[in-house]
Amino acid sequence: MVYDFDEKGVPDGADEDWRKKKTDEWLQRAQRHQQEKKSTIVCGVCLPAEIKQAPHFNTSLNVHYGLIHIDDDEIKRRLELRGWGKKNIENNVNWAKHLEMAVKAEPEHFIVDGKINTPEQVAQKFIEWIKKEILICCYRDVLNK
Repeated sequence: MVYDFDEKGVPDGADEDWRKKKTDEWLQRAQRHQQEKKSTIVCGVCLPAEIKQAPHFNTSLNVHYGLIHIDDDEIKRRLELRGWGKKNIENNVNWAKHLEMAVKAEPEHFIVDGKINTPEQVAQKFIEWIKKEILICCYRDVLNK
């Protein structure tokens, strides 16, 4: 099952508390899917620390982290094209650095360069990674039985 983190929209004034609440809701859904022998993929911004601190986090969920890396200049270029102001652009660049550092600190992570790869190539690389991780997980389950 594949979802977008904020597929039901983002309320005005969404903040850290909103993000943490949504993260926990996704973990609850992932637990339900796990009981049905289904994988859950959530695309969007989730901080590893917030995931691990969420009330419904469970190591049995086998959480992995994927990230599309975009360098600072490319982030700035893209956001300037959207008409973003300097302060918002700088905040976004800093957020991207923080998120990437947090993801890289996790043993189960995958990063694709979104500047040198087309959107189709980025998607294909993630699909291949996800398939590989699902196979590894299934193989591990078979060996443990």
